[in-house]
Amino acid sequence: MAQDTDVTIVGSGPYGVGLAAHLRARGVKYRIFGESMRFWRDMPIGVNLKSLAFASDIALPERGNTYPQWCLDHGLEDYEPCTMQSFAAYGVEMQQRFVPDLEEVQVTKVEMRDKMFEVTLASGQRFASRRVVVCTGLSGMEYVPEVLQGLGPNRVRHTFHLSDYSRFRNKKVAVIGAGASAIEAGALVHEAGGTGEVFARCGELVFHGREPRERPLWKRIKAPTTWLGTSRSGWVLQHLPLAVYRMPRERRTRFVKTHLGPASPWWIQDRLEHVRIHMQHELLEARASGDGALLKFRDGEGRVKEVEFDFVISGTGYTVDVARLAFLDPEIVRRIRRIETAPELSINFESSVPGLHFVGPLSFMCFGPLFRFVSGAQVASPRLARYFS
Repeated sequence: MAQDTDVTIVGSGPYGVGLAAHLRARGVKYRIFGESMRFWRDMPIGVNLKSLAFASDIALPERGNTYPQWCLDHGLEDYEPCTMQSFAAYGVEMQQRFVPDLEEVQVTKVEMRDKMFEVTLASGQRFASRRVVVCTGLSGMEYVPEVLQGLGPNRVRHTFHLSDYSRFRNKKVAVIGAGASAIEAGALVHEAGGTGEVFARCGELVFHGREPRERPLWKRIKAPTTWLGTSRSGWVLQHLPLAVYRMPRERRTRFVKTHLGPASPWWIQDRLEHVRIHMQHELLEARASGDGALLKFRDGEGRVKEVEFDFVISGTGYTVDVARLAFLDPEIVRRIRRIETAPELSINFESSVPGLHFVGPLSFMCFGPLFRFVSGAQVASPRLARYFS
């Protein structure tokens, strides 16, 4: 077995890179694995960040390396909308500067060996680690409704797996969902030369308003501009980031599941002019039809109709389920206590398996909506680094 390490970081997005940078600054022995900023680099052209630039910094131990400043230095928009490609490039540059020892290989197995973890890589290498931190974000957590699963990948894909929409040129495409991913997919299909129709169960779509850079004092007092938008609740979540964790469990669970529901950004609205959006449409059935799919819907008045499409896009979001982390040994998964399907964590992001930690979206059921976004790494990375030192 290869040389041991103190901390193994699985994932190399904002949370993983930020944690590694802080550990490196403190002299803690670590190894970090994954393709740098892969989730962000795979985003399709035409999709922008959902968060404001100032809320999207990589959590680094050295001041002055903010995303807005990087954008200014490169002649790019430094407020909003900011492209996914620019954020990915910023993240890769910060990784190369602060975490040059990133190993771009996948972790394929994490098992328990006595009181240590045995980590196996895709290369076949194995080593022992005292702690493991899972920073894999939403990878592997995409949710596809059961009614669509029988169609197979040749007829349906989740938005997570779509980077290039040119394949939909001259195609008729159904997009299922009401959140940002679904609405953006409808626009991207049209812009690629296809015909996209969005089907949503809800009665209306929600769009975030544009956040002006300069706001009157009274508005800033009434609704402060925060990492989570303009609101007093956002101010509390930003400045008291562990407050949600200290809520009674039932109240906390209700809060994290309802706060900041599905919503689309303001900048997509002008791109929806030629996209048909069907509200109050419940998908009842989906079956293969030739090379495409035949979908059966029930509308808000109870009428049932069938519509044929060349392809179906599932813009139905994500579900945090620790059992879907394929690299974790089943015995480890069995030992993890959960809140619904998410891991139950300590104040230091540690699961019921000692030494196994989860950050980012995998921790939001315990720590709240802030940790669904990049900004949560500003809290998690330095806290964990101190804890591991």
